[in-house]
Amino acid sequence: MGDSLGVSCPTNPPLSTTERTVFGTRGCVVYGYPSAGGVLIKEADLLDMLFLSLPRSHVSQRSPSADEEDRFCHLLRRTGATLWPSKQDWIEVQMGLREITEEEEKVLVFGWPTDGAGVWVLRFGSAGQVPRDFGRMSLAMNMEEKIQMMKEYGAAFVEDVTQVEELCDG
Repeated sequence: MGDSLGVSCPTNPPLSTTERTVFGTRGCVVYGYPSAGGVLIKEADLLDMLFLSLPRSHVSQRSPSADEEDRFCHLLRRTGATLWPSKQDWIEVQMGLREITEEEEKVLVFGWPTDGAGVWVLRFGSAGQVPRDFGRMSLAMNMEEKIQMMKEYGAAFVEDVTQVEELCDG
């Protein structure tokens, strides 16, 4: 008998680059595909979905227009989405198949005052640094409630949004 048994290893199909939202048992993951490369990924809560004007009851797809997609990605960054090299990299980190980078590990929360002035910023070096009761943030009914909770966790107000490194496009 030879080395070949006529069996081939199955390969995974390529991951979608057109899906905007994917709903699971614990919520929704939102994807953005910037023209500069990579993929923005955010495990979204209700306020994120409202902020992004995304439907909460059915999936949506990315825009076929690169300009529209970049505009969406600009908004998605404002929710604290993380830029990953690819969806595969994100999955590998979730499964423990590769180490997470320092940048990927950051937890960022932004609160946008309704008067349009400035932004509230809350940063954690990793999910392990997030307070144990942080899940209450996902229950905020509006941006004012979210900002109030952020302040309780020590959020800083930044008047000039361009001074927030993580929100700079590029």
